[in-house]
Amino acid sequence: MKRICKWKRKPKGAPEANVAVDYIEGIKQRRGGITPQLLVIEASKKRSPLHDCFEWNNTKAAREYRKVQAREILRFLVVVVESETEEEVRHIRAFIAPPEVERDDGASYLTIEEVRSDEDLAFAYIRQLKCELDAIKQKIESFEIFSQVVKAIEAVKI
Repeated sequence: MKRICKWKRKPKGAPEANVAVDYIEGIKQRRGGITPQLLVIEASKKRSPLHDCFEWNNTKAAREYRKVQAREILRFLVVVVESETEEEVRHIRAFIAPPEVERDDGASYLTIEEVRSDEDLAFAYIRQLKCELDAIKQKIESFEIFSQVVKAIEAVKI
């Protein structure tokens, strides 16, 4: 049976998914494993089918990596909310990236209050969260231990 591979999101400059998988499996066989560091080393060779997936200009790559770090800062800050009636403590993200922010670095992150107060933003964010839940469901549905979680995710309707 022929294996068919696909990109979930195709990176810029990427070859067909089957080519990428075969190439990575070749590295794994030659090197005894695969790590992100090894992939970068192998892809740095111009003949690599993954070469064009990477930014090789170090100045530009550093600038782009700092944007990744800035996104992490915005994603990892949380507001601690303590319930007055219960002893429950919740951690809510301080800043949220509306769906368009994932594609546009110029768009502003928002607070949950800002998102909830705008009907269109709230719906878009809920739809984004449902997509994330569905992605988690795909990862865990082959493990029986998560069967109740899978059922709960399936029960969420927008």
